[in-house]
Parts: sequence; C-alpha cells; structure tokens
Amino acid sequence: MLLTFTKPKFEGLIKENIKQHTIRADKNNRWKVGNSIQFWNGNPRNVHAKNKPYQFGNGICSRVETIVMNFQMSAEDNPDSVTIGETHLKSIEELNALAINDGFENWYQMRIFFESYGECFVGKIIFWKDCVWS
Repeated sequence: MLLTFTKPKFEGLIKENIKQHTIRADKNNRWKVGNSIQFWNGNPRNVHAKNKPYQFGNGICSRVETIVMNFQMSAEDNPDSVTIGETHLKSIEELNALAINDGFENWYQMRIFFESYGECFVGKIIFWKDCVWS
C-alpha cells in the first residue's frame, strides 16, 4: 500500500527511526498488519506536482490501532486526551512522546495539525517494520 508524505522532513525522520508511525483517517479500514508499505515523498498519482514524487523505501505494516484524539477548548479545565487502542494518554509527557514519534516537535504542534479535523479526530495509527530504504 502507498504511504505518502507531504512534508519532506518526514523522509529523514522515518529513516532515522524518529518517526515510528503515522496517523491516518483510514475510513475504509484498509490498513492491516502484514500489508506491504511503499513509502513516498509526495503522491505518485500527482503527475503535475511542483516537486516530483519519489519512493524512498519499502516496509511491512507491523501494527494498526484505532486512535481517538479529543481536543478541549479549555486545556486548563479539561486537558486533551488521546486513546490508542485501550491505552489512554493524558499527561503532557505522554502526549509529547506521541507527537515526537509521529514526526512533530511536540504535542502543541501536532494538536494544531489535527484539530483542523474538529474537536475529535478518529483514525488509525500505523506502525512499520522490516524497512529497506532507497
């Protein structure tokens, strides 16, 4: 399956094992453990892209979990929370660790990206293994 990234910095973070997973909406429940993954910088279907898309590696999907992110308007009264499978993350340390492992600098940066989906984001967190980089 294609796994495309729009931020060029993600290629290096993935290859250095800093970015260890990605979060996607996956509305059709397509991601399954064992799926092959083709990592792309840019979307190969976008033939008119300003920067030419290219594949930078291959891997195997090792784990897929449901992720629910709840963004609170008043973080002082009701802090943000994230649930991955049965695990609940609430502390800023846990949220920062999640964000860093997803290629963001911290939870605040990740929150800004995902809150564009609304007060709650539901999707999948996709992990990989056995990667070969181009």
